[in-house]
Amino acid sequence: MAKSINNIVTEGLSGRIGKQIVFSQRNGETIVSKFPVRTKKPTAKQIAQQTKFSSAIAYGKNALQDNSLKVLYTTEAQKRKGVSAYNLAVADFLKAPVIENVDVSAYKGAASGEKITITVTDNFKVTTVKVAIINSDDTPVEQGEATLLEGKWIYSTTATNAALSGDKVVVTATDRPGNKTVKETTL
Repeated sequence: MAKSINNIVTEGLSGRIGKQIVFSQRNGETIVSKFPVRTKKPTAKQIAQQTKFSSAIAYGKNALQDNSLKVLYTTEAQKRKGVSAYNLAVADFLKAPVIENVDVSAYKGAASGEKITITVTDNFKVTTVKVAIINSDDTPVEQGEATLLEGKWIYSTTATNAALSGDKVVVTATDRPGNKTVKETTL
């Protein structure tokens, strides 16, 4: 792969020449690369990824036709170099939120109003974080939505829970396209 700099013949060129050279544009630069040679049939994982990418493309196109989503993606894309609203929408579809930390140190089960703090990141925006507290025998103690406060998601408990041993806190984070990530923390 090579970059074409100050070449009036290839500047802004995109596409392929025969089955030898491919020109593409990345962040305003012309990239020149060799035409790929595929010798094998795609694997099941590759086919699954291609299907997921096709769905991401459809999401990106539909998101830009919805005025409210278009404004959100365009506003964020303007803050980033070389990224269009469409690129951001496609990337958002392809990347699920990441639950980095579930802090249950303040949860003792003794009273309602105890806090569980969750750190969640996404390449665009996390829309909801749900928390469920489940006993060791798989019966639910409580569940509800966390609220965003100063960059962290905070869940305030609503019930008491006498026996914490073996219980688990299940956190589900969802982003705008509907990607979900689940993380379980055993108490």
